Formats: sequence, C-alpha cells, structure tokens
Amino acid sequence: MNNSRFKTIEAAKEGRKKVHPILALILSVVFLTLGELFMVFLLFLPKAETTFMKAHYNNLNMLLTFGGAILFVFLWVRFVEKRPFSSIGFWKGNALKKYLRGAFIGFIFITIPVAILVLSGSVTLQVQQISSTVIFGILSSLIAFLVQGATEEIVVRGWLFPVISVRSRIWVGVVVTSFLFGFLHLLNPGITILSISNIILVGVFAAFYVLKENSLWGICAWHSIWNWAQYNVYGFAVSGMTIHSTPLFKSTTSGPEALHGGAFGIEGSVITTFLLTIASIVLWRELWGKRLRQRIIG
Repeated sequence: MNNSRFKTIEAAKEGRKKVHPILALILSVVFLTLGELFMVFLLFLPKAETTFMKAHYNNLNMLLTFGGAILFVFLWVRFVEKRPFSSIGFWKGNALKKYLRGAFIGFIFITIPVAILVLSGSVTLQVQQISSTVIFGILSSLIAFLVQGATEEIVVRGWLFPVISVRSRIWVGVVVTSFLFGFLHLLNPGITILSISNIILVGVFAAFYVLKENSLWGICAWHSIWNWAQYNVYGFAVSGMTIHSTPLFKSTTSGPEALHGGAFGIEGSVITTFLLTIASIVLWRELWGKRLRQRIIG
C-alpha cells in the first residue's frame, strides 16, 4: 500500500524524531495514563452528595483526564518530534464540514442498531421526564464526550497510527492500533468476546475513515457522538460504563444479549458488528479497491 497519498502519514515523516513502533505503542498508553494524573484536582472539590453532582463530577473527570492526555500528545509532537500539532490531522480545510458530517454519521451509526432492536422487540424505549436539569446534564455530558472521543482518536489514530505506518506498512498500523484500541477496553464491565471484537472493528473503521478523509476532524466527531448518544439519548451503557445523568430515553432489553449487547451496551451487539463490517468494507473498497482491480485486469 502506497503511503504517499495519505497526509497524516506523510506529515509524520517530517518529524525530527522518528519513534520506533514498539516505543510508540508504549508511549500511547503512557499519554493516556498520564492524563489520569489530572484527577487530583477533583480532590479539592466538595464530596458529591447528589446524583446531579455525581454526574457533573463524572463529566469533569472526563474533561481533566482526557484533556490531560491531549496535552501530553501536544507536548510530544511539538517539542520532541518538532512538528505542528495540526499535522496529526487537524488541517483547516473544510474542518467544520468534516466535523459536522462525522457527528451526523456517528449519530446514524448508533441509531440504526437501536432502531432495528426496537422494531424487532428486543429493546423498548421509554421517554423520560424532561426538565431543565436533564437537558443541562445531557449538554454538559456532550461537552465531556467531545473531549473524550477526540482524545482517543488523537492518541490512537492521529498520532500512533501514522507513526507506526511510517516505519512499516499501513496494514500494520491498522492492525496494531485496532487491537490496542480493543486492549484499552479489556477491563470494562460486561466485556465479552463479541463486544471486544466490535471495539477492534471500530478501530479498523476509524483508521479507514481517517485515511479516506485525510483528516482527523470527522472521526473525532464520529467517536464523540457515537459514545455520547449511546447513553444520553438511548439509555445504553457506554462500553459497559454507566453514567449518573438522566438520558432522553430509558431502554429496556429482552432476548439474547448478543442482539442488544447486555451490560456492555449496544457496542456489544451483533447488529453493530454487521454495521461496522459493512462500513469498513465500503471504505476499504474506496481506498484500495480500484487499484486492486486495475492490477488484476492489468
């Protein structure tokens, strides 16, 4: 696979310091781990006594830890590799358009499995009582997830994926970052073989999405809205994690867990597996399908 047409990979070549893939893999985990240090600021806050306070402390925790990880990636890229932070995929051209499109696609991607489950009778959605407090909680959660989703994409797809691909091949970067993404979720509650397979599939899809757009904007938005809507809109656990705020809908599941994901949430559904597989195949064909056919014909 030719790397020259992919901007993030080409930009990684320009860094003063070339990082060995194994070291890069370790550093990506270090960046995310160091972000946890920023939780210390929560120690200076009053104890959360109500569900409302717990929800906002949870959002603040996400902002601090994931925002901290972004800071460490920024420092590394800017002062060690000595290249612009924008070179990980944050170019200005059509940034807003790509971001909004990614957000829309992310919402559709989580809505399709939910709609199929509702129509099949495996999931029932009940509208919650909506108040100003609920709306405020959902919006503040959105801000937290915008940072959380972007952080994971910045570390894994924006920085690690190009750095590995520069020193090897694109398919190696796709495989390594996708399995790392799955590894990062191994300790989540309710984890199953199907759910961890889906997380790895998300990694494959995300890598292809970044390559197709030659940008990180879209996948950051996709990831953020995908996670945010799982609970805040449809009431499912997010990768097995529960949130203290009130969602728009309360979901009730029935039938095989393989259909609705069980305790892990909709990411553990076989419908999600099918959707991500189809989407990844479509992107792969758009990226390399024509060249493969031309080689076969030629």
